[in-house]
Amino acid sequence: MASDDTRYPILVDTDALIAVANSPLWTEITDQIGLTTTNVCKQELKRHVENTRETAPEGSRPYQLHYGSRTALDALEDNETPLTQVTSVPRPHGADAGEESLRQEVLQNPGAVDYVILMDAAGRRSIRRAVDDQDEDIRVVTPPFLFYILYDNELISRCEFCEACGEMLEREGWTGYNAVKAAWEAIPIDCSDILDDHLLP
Repeated sequence: MASDDTRYPILVDTDALIAVANSPLWTEITDQIGLTTTNVCKQELKRHVENTRETAPEGSRPYQLHYGSRTALDALEDNETPLTQVTSVPRPHGADAGEESLRQEVLQNPGAVDYVILMDAAGRRSIRRAVDDQDEDIRVVTPPFLFYILYDNELISRCEFCEACGEMLEREGWTGYNAVKAAWEAIPIDCSDILDDHLLP
């Protein structure tokens, strides 16, 4: 992990890190895209590892939380991986602490952020309000957008992109109408020939 001074322009929350760390494209993302999270999100990842068992049934939510969090933490602790953390001051607490820490980072260092990646709709709305109040050009998008960045830079094919998005939505349980619609927001790719209708907007 690089020092707290290193800020990559893509800010990610806990759930986004877990979702992407559980994907087959994690290596491409950590090889090709610099990500920044917060110390609060790192603490949430640690809590997930402590509160779930390695022996949870494969594919279960506890299994996904454990291994996704462990994978993300390993990357945070690896000096060679472009995944860094910044310290939130003051440190937020409570159920939405991770999302609040991202909002604080946007308010305190808006020039360092191009994208904020999180799935929670209320969290996205809160951060978008903060962005609008500061009149900044920061995009607040969902985790599949990280796959789009790979595709847009010609690092993966359209088929790989579509399949990774579909797999993530299924695995994370983001299959309700609003979640699927949100997941594809800002992604101008038609995957209708690859994915089932329930995974498309």
